[in-house]
Amino acid sequence: MLMPEKEPDKGFIIETDEGQTEVGIEEIERMAEEEDPVGMYALGMAYLFGHAVGQDSGKGYDLLEKAAEKGNPDAKALLVNMFFEGDYMGFDTKKAVEYAKDAADAGIPEGQLYYGIACMDGNTVPQDYEEAMRQFRASAKQGNSEARNSMAFMYLEGLGVEKDEAKAFRLFKNAASAGNINAQYQTGVCYETGCGCTANLDKAREWYEKAASSGDSYAMDRLGIIYYNGSKDLKKDPEKSFEWFLKAASDGMVDSMYSVGCYYLEGFGVERDETEARKWLNMAKDNGHKTAEELLESLGRQ
Repeated sequence: MLMPEKEPDKGFIIETDEGQTEVGIEEIERMAEEEDPVGMYALGMAYLFGHAVGQDSGKGYDLLEKAAEKGNPDAKALLVNMFFEGDYMGFDTKKAVEYAKDAADAGIPEGQLYYGIACMDGNTVPQDYEEAMRQFRASAKQGNSEARNSMAFMYLEGLGVEKDEAKAFRLFKNAASAGNINAQYQTGVCYETGCGCTANLDKAREWYEKAASSGDSYAMDRLGIIYYNGSKDLKKDPEKSFEWFLKAASDGMVDSMYSVGCYYLEGFGVERDETEARKWLNMAKDNGHKTAEELLESLGRQ
Protein backbone atom coordinates (compact mmCIF):
# COMPACT_ATOMS: atom_id res chain seq x y z
CA MET A 1 0.00 0.00 0.00
CA LEU A 2 1.41 3.36 -1.02
CA MET A 3 1.51 5.96 1.73
CA PRO A 4 1.15 9.67 0.92
CA GLU A 5 4.42 11.54 1.05
CA LYS A 6 4.86 13.79 4.07
CA GLU A 7 4.56 17.45 3.12
CA PRO A 8 7.99 19.05 3.52
CA ASP A 9 8.51 21.64 6.22
CA LYS A 10 7.96 24.98 4.54
CA GLY A 11 9.76 27.06 7.11
CA PHE A 12 9.29 30.60 5.70
CA ILE A 13 6.59 33.10 6.63
CA ILE A 14 6.18 35.93 4.12
CA GLU A 15 3.84 38.89 3.83
CA THR A 16 1.52 39.00 0.83
CA ASP A 17 -1.41 41.21 -0.15
CA GLU A 18 -3.66 38.62 1.49
CA GLY A 19 -1.62 38.55 4.71
CA GLN A 20 1.00 36.14 6.03
CA THR A 21 1.57 32.85 4.28
CA GLU A 22 3.99 29.95 4.78
CA VAL A 23 6.13 28.81 1.85
CA GLY A 24 9.06 26.50 1.24
CA ILE A 25 12.61 27.17 0.06
CA GLU A 26 11.71 26.35 -3.56
CA GLU A 27 9.11 29.12 -3.63
CA ILE A 28 11.55 31.55 -1.97
CA GLU A 29 14.21 30.73 -4.58
CA ARG A 30 11.68 31.24 -7.39
CA MET A 31 10.67 34.63 -5.97
CA ALA A 32 14.28 35.70 -5.60
CA GLU A 33 15.09 34.63 -9.16
CA GLU A 34 12.21 36.85 -10.33
CA GLU A 35 13.80 39.69 -8.28
CA ASP A 36 10.88 39.91 -5.89
CA PRO A 37 12.32 41.94 -2.95
CA VAL A 38 10.47 39.82 -0.37
CA GLY A 39 11.93 36.66 -1.87
CA MET A 40 15.41 38.13 -2.09
CA TYR A 41 15.20 39.22 1.56
CA ALA A 42 14.02 35.78 2.72
CA LEU A 43 16.63 33.92 0.66
CA GLY A 44 19.33 36.35 1.81
CA MET A 45 18.39 35.58 5.42
CA ALA A 46 18.45 31.86 4.63
CA TYR A 47 21.99 32.04 3.22
CA LEU A 48 23.19 34.33 5.99
CA PHE A 49 22.07 32.01 8.78
CA GLY A 50 22.17 28.65 6.96
CA HIS A 51 18.41 27.99 7.11
CA ALA A 52 17.26 25.39 4.55
CA VAL A 53 20.38 26.13 2.43
CA GLY A 54 24.11 25.96 3.02
CA GLN A 55 25.39 29.00 4.89
CA ASP A 56 26.99 31.51 2.53
CA SER A 57 27.29 35.03 3.92
CA GLY A 58 28.50 36.41 0.58
CA LYS A 59 25.33 35.30 -1.20
CA GLY A 60 23.28 36.37 1.79
CA TYR A 61 24.58 39.94 1.84
CA ASP A 62 24.32 40.21 -1.95
CA LEU A 63 20.63 39.26 -1.85
CA LEU A 64 19.92 41.54 1.12
CA GLU A 65 21.60 44.45 -0.67
CA LYS A 66 19.48 43.84 -3.77
CA ALA A 67 16.32 43.60 -1.68
CA ALA A 68 17.22 46.84 0.12
CA GLU A 69 17.91 48.62 -3.18
CA LYS A 70 14.42 47.62 -4.29
CA GLY A 71 13.03 49.24 -1.15
CA ASN A 72 12.47 46.28 1.18
CA PRO A 73 12.43 47.84 4.68
CA ASP A 74 13.19 44.56 6.48
CA ALA A 75 16.38 44.12 4.44
CA LYS A 76 17.34 47.72 5.18
CA ALA A 77 16.74 47.27 8.91
CA LEU A 78 18.80 44.06 9.05
CA LEU A 79 21.74 45.59 7.14
CA VAL A 80 21.62 48.68 9.37
CA ASN A 81 21.60 46.50 12.49
CA MET A 82 24.61 44.53 11.26
CA PHE A 83 26.40 47.72 10.19
CA PHE A 84 26.13 49.34 13.61
CA GLU A 85 27.08 46.05 15.29
CA GLY A 86 30.23 45.96 13.15
CA ASP A 87 29.26 42.79 11.27
CA TYR A 88 28.63 44.41 7.87
CA MET A 89 30.60 47.18 6.15
CA GLY A 90 28.90 47.24 2.75
CA PHE A 91 28.01 50.94 2.95
CA ASP A 92 28.96 54.08 4.83
CA THR A 93 27.33 55.67 7.89
CA LYS A 94 25.33 58.17 5.80
CA LYS A 95 23.63 55.41 3.84
CA ALA A 96 23.12 53.36 7.01
CA VAL A 97 21.25 56.27 8.58
CA GLU A 98 19.18 56.76 5.40
CA TYR A 99 18.24 53.08 5.50
CA ALA A 100 17.45 53.35 9.21
CA LYS A 101 15.03 56.20 8.50
CA ASP A 102 13.34 54.21 5.73
CA ALA A 103 12.93 51.25 8.09
CA ALA A 104 11.69 53.58 10.84
CA ASP A 105 9.12 55.11 8.49
CA ALA A 106 7.95 51.57 7.73
CA GLY A 107 7.39 51.01 11.47
CA ILE A 108 10.24 48.54 12.01
CA PRO A 109 11.44 48.85 15.64
CA GLU A 110 15.14 48.32 14.85
CA GLY A 111 14.97 51.10 12.26
CA GLN A 112 13.30 53.40 14.79
CA LEU A 113 16.01 52.61 17.33
CA TYR A 114 18.96 53.29 15.04
CA TYR A 115 17.42 56.38 13.45
CA GLY A 116 16.72 57.65 16.96
CA ILE A 117 20.35 57.11 17.90
CA ALA A 118 21.44 59.01 14.77
CA CYS A 119 19.16 61.93 15.71
CA MET A 120 20.40 61.88 19.31
CA ASP A 121 24.07 61.94 18.26
CA GLY A 122 23.66 64.18 15.20
CA ASN A 123 25.21 61.42 13.13
CA THR A 124 24.92 62.53 9.44
CA VAL A 125 21.59 64.21 10.31
CA PRO A 126 20.87 67.36 12.36
CA GLN A 127 20.91 66.65 16.10
CA ASP A 128 17.30 66.52 17.26
CA TYR A 129 16.63 65.16 20.78
CA GLU A 130 12.85 65.43 20.46
CA GLU A 131 12.84 63.37 17.25
CA ALA A 132 15.22 60.89 18.87
CA MET A 133 12.85 60.45 21.80
CA ARG A 134 9.88 60.07 19.44
CA GLN A 135 11.69 57.27 17.61
CA PHE A 136 12.77 55.57 20.84
CA ARG A 137 9.21 55.64 22.17
CA ALA A 138 7.84 54.14 18.97
CA SER A 139 10.44 51.37 19.09
CA ALA A 140 9.94 50.73 22.81
CA LYS A 141 6.18 50.37 22.31
CA GLN A 142 6.97 47.42 20.06
CA GLY A 143 9.02 45.77 22.80
CA ASN A 144 12.54 46.91 21.90
CA SER A 145 14.47 46.89 25.19
CA GLU A 146 17.42 48.82 23.75
CA ALA A 147 15.03 51.64 22.88
CA ARG A 148 13.85 51.70 26.50
CA ASN A 149 17.49 51.85 27.56
CA SER A 150 18.04 54.81 25.23
CA MET A 151 14.94 56.56 26.60
CA ALA A 152 16.30 56.08 30.10
CA PHE A 153 19.57 57.74 29.08
CA MET A 154 17.64 60.71 27.66
CA TYR A 155 15.74 61.17 30.93
CA LEU A 156 18.92 60.71 32.94
CA GLU A 157 20.70 63.47 31.01
CA GLY A 158 17.65 65.66 30.36
CA LEU A 159 18.03 65.50 26.56
CA GLY A 160 14.87 66.65 24.80
CA VAL A 161 12.89 65.99 27.98
CA GLU A 162 12.94 67.29 31.52
CA LYS A 163 15.64 65.52 33.54
CA ASP A 164 13.97 62.81 35.64
CA GLU A 165 16.27 60.34 37.41
CA ALA A 166 13.36 58.34 38.87
CA LYS A 167 11.85 57.81 35.42
CA ALA A 168 15.29 56.96 34.04
CA PHE A 169 15.74 54.33 36.75
CA ARG A 170 12.33 52.77 36.03
CA LEU A 171 13.11 52.56 32.32
CA PHE A 172 16.57 51.11 32.94
CA LYS A 173 15.09 48.49 35.25
CA ASN A 174 12.31 47.66 32.78
CA ALA A 175 14.83 47.12 29.99
CA ALA A 176 17.10 45.21 32.37
CA SER A 177 14.27 42.86 33.32
CA ALA A 178 13.77 42.18 29.60
CA GLY A 179 17.40 41.01 29.41
CA ASN A 180 19.14 44.11 28.05
CA ILE A 181 22.75 43.81 29.24
CA ASN A 182 23.61 47.51 29.18
CA ALA A 183 20.42 48.30 31.11
CA GLN A 184 21.34 45.66 33.70
CA TYR A 185 24.65 47.44 34.20
CA GLN A 186 22.96 50.84 34.39
CA THR A 187 20.41 49.52 36.89
CA GLY A 188 23.33 48.38 39.02
CA VAL A 189 24.86 51.88 38.78
CA CYS A 190 21.55 53.42 39.89
CA TYR A 191 21.34 51.14 42.92
CA GLU A 192 25.01 51.72 43.76
CA THR A 193 24.76 55.51 43.59
CA GLY A 194 21.13 56.03 44.61
CA CYS A 195 20.27 57.59 41.25
CA GLY A 196 16.47 57.66 40.99
CA CYS A 197 16.12 55.06 43.75
CA THR A 198 17.25 54.24 47.28
CA ALA A 199 20.90 53.19 47.26
CA ASN A 200 21.30 49.48 47.94
CA LEU A 201 24.65 47.81 47.30
CA ASP A 202 23.25 44.29 47.46
CA LYS A 203 20.72 45.09 44.71
CA ALA A 204 23.53 46.75 42.75
CA ARG A 205 25.50 43.50 43.08
CA GLU A 206 22.50 41.51 41.83
CA TRP A 207 22.19 43.55 38.62
CA TYR A 208 25.93 43.80 38.05
CA GLU A 209 26.15 40.01 38.29
CA LYS A 210 23.39 39.63 35.69
CA ALA A 211 25.32 41.88 33.30
CA ALA A 212 28.68 40.28 34.17
CA SER A 213 27.31 36.80 33.51
CA SER A 214 26.60 37.97 29.94
CA GLY A 215 30.16 39.23 29.55
CA ASP A 216 29.90 42.90 30.53
CA SER A 217 33.42 43.75 31.72
CA TYR A 218 32.34 47.10 33.19
CA ALA A 219 29.96 45.22 35.50
CA MET A 220 32.80 42.86 36.48
CA ASP A 221 34.95 45.86 37.41
CA ARG A 222 32.15 47.41 39.49
CA LEU A 223 31.71 44.11 41.33
CA GLY A 224 35.37 44.20 42.24
CA ILE A 225 34.89 47.71 43.61
CA ILE A 226 31.72 47.09 45.64
CA TYR A 227 33.10 43.90 47.20
CA TYR A 228 36.18 45.93 48.14
CA ASN A 229 34.17 48.78 49.69
CA GLY A 230 31.24 46.88 51.21
CA SER A 231 28.33 48.57 53.02
CA LYS A 232 25.49 47.80 55.41
CA ASP A 233 23.83 46.00 52.47
CA LEU A 234 26.86 44.04 51.30
CA LYS A 235 29.69 42.57 53.35
CA LYS A 236 33.26 43.27 52.25
CA ASP A 237 34.81 40.24 50.55
CA PRO A 238 38.45 40.61 49.41
CA GLU A 239 38.49 37.20 47.70
CA LYS A 240 35.38 37.95 45.61
CA SER A 241 36.68 41.43 44.90
CA PHE A 242 39.91 39.93 43.54
CA GLU A 243 38.03 37.31 41.47
CA TRP A 244 35.88 39.95 39.75
CA PHE A 245 38.81 42.28 39.12
CA LEU A 246 40.70 39.34 37.61
CA LYS A 247 37.79 38.52 35.29
CA ALA A 248 37.49 42.15 34.21
CA ALA A 249 41.26 42.45 33.74
CA SER A 250 41.33 39.28 31.65
CA ASP A 251 38.61 40.89 29.53
CA GLY A 252 40.75 43.97 28.90
CA MET A 253 39.69 46.43 31.63
CA VAL A 254 42.82 48.48 32.28
CA ASP A 255 41.81 49.78 35.73
CA SER A 256 41.12 46.19 36.75
CA MET A 257 44.60 45.15 35.58
CA TYR A 258 46.01 47.75 37.98
CA SER A 259 43.78 46.50 40.81
CA VAL A 260 44.83 42.88 40.24
CA GLY A 261 48.48 43.95 40.33
CA CYS A 262 47.93 45.79 43.63
CA TYR A 263 46.08 42.83 45.15
CA TYR A 264 48.93 40.48 44.27
CA LEU A 265 51.45 42.97 45.58
CA GLU A 266 49.67 43.38 48.93
CA GLY A 267 48.41 39.81 49.25
CA PHE A 268 44.88 41.19 49.50
CA GLY A 269 42.22 38.63 48.57
CA VAL A 270 44.91 36.41 47.07
CA GLU A 271 48.27 35.00 48.10
CA ARG A 272 51.03 37.58 47.70
CA ASP A 273 52.97 37.12 44.46
CA GLU A 274 55.27 39.94 43.34
CA THR A 275 55.94 38.30 39.97
CA GLU A 276 52.21 38.22 39.18
CA ALA A 277 51.86 41.74 40.57
CA ARG A 278 54.52 43.07 38.22
CA LYS A 279 52.96 41.20 35.28
CA TRP A 280 49.54 42.82 35.75
CA LEU A 281 50.96 46.24 36.59
CA ASN A 282 53.03 46.11 33.41
CA MET A 283 49.95 45.18 31.41
CA ALA A 284 48.14 48.19 32.89
CA LYS A 285 51.14 50.44 32.20
CA ASP A 286 51.36 49.23 28.59
CA ASN A 287 47.73 50.26 28.21
CA GLY A 288 48.40 53.79 29.42
CA HIS A 289 47.71 53.49 33.16
CA LYS A 290 49.92 56.21 34.71
CA THR A 291 49.50 55.12 38.33
CA ALA A 292 50.62 51.58 37.43
CA GLU A 293 53.69 53.08 35.73
CA GLU A 294 54.49 55.18 38.83
CA LEU A 295 54.06 52.16 41.13
CA LEU A 296 56.40 50.07 39.00
CA GLU A 297 58.99 52.85 39.07
CA SER A 298 58.66 52.96 42.87
CA LEU A 299 59.14 49.20 43.09
CA GLY A 300 62.22 49.48 40.90
CA ARG A 301 63.81 51.89 43.38
CA GLN A 302 63.31 49.53 46.32
